[in-house]
Amino acid sequence: MARASDRELLTEAKRDKRLLVTRDTDFGSLVFLGEVPSAGVILLRIMPETIEKVHSELTLVFEKHSEEKLRKYFCTVEPKRHRMRLILSSGE
Repeated sequence: MARASDRELLTEAKRDKRLLVTRDTDFGSLVFLGEVPSAGVILLRIMPETIEKVHSELTLVFEKHSEEKLRKYFCTVEPKRHRMRLILSSGE
């Protein structure tokens, strides 16, 4: 889905009950304006020197929160800080 639009990516993730992990801040607008239903988004706002630092932060998120819980939230991951915002979806 390399050429898919942001809307298509969110729709596909929701259909497959997958979390969407991204660095693209545009997904916040789509999710919170209710334009596209979401099964959970993890926004990476970190610019690490190595991929291990990204994995380390993601590991902390998954150790603290279940995948089931994360499917209901927009989670912003920053170095040593994770912010969670509930996604309010109509019809759910």
